[in-house]
Amino acid sequence: MKIKDIMIRDVTSVLANCKLKDLIEILSRHKITGVPVVSHNQEVIGFISQHDIIKATLPNYLGIINSGSILSEFIQLSKNLKEYSQHPIEEFMRKNVLTIEEDDNEVLAADLLIRNKIRRLPVIRGGKLAGIVTLTDICRVLIEKNDNKE
Repeated sequence: MKIKDIMIRDVTSVLANCKLKDLIEILSRHKITGVPVVSHNQEVIGFISQHDIIKATLPNYLGIINSGSILSEFIQLSKNLKEYSQHPIEEFMRKNVLTIEEDDNEVLAADLLIRNKIRRLPVIRGGKLAGIVTLTDICRVLIEKNDNKE
């Protein structure tokens, strides 16, 4: 099965000059945890997620896991988010983003998602963002495919 038959076509994306404050509003409004970052002509140039935001604004975020006190770290996160709120997300985004072509198959997509421990894989058509695919999308289609065989 081709990715174009599985992917989510209505994809929220942002430009690299989007302010961190605006990005957080977009993620919240759409109830998503990450988005592709695109150029003005819709080429994927990065990806940013909640994890990237926390990592950028709270460099010791791994210390929270091992720490008994989250309060001091939370206060620091709050201060840093306010400080960075007007910064463009290009400062925080991941720039080396894996993508998949819409004519590739679900096996390749699943392999990329699992091996690289990523949750969303931007789908490209003619070098431009055409959609996004997740492991959940692939699992849904595989279940439907098996249900139709019975």
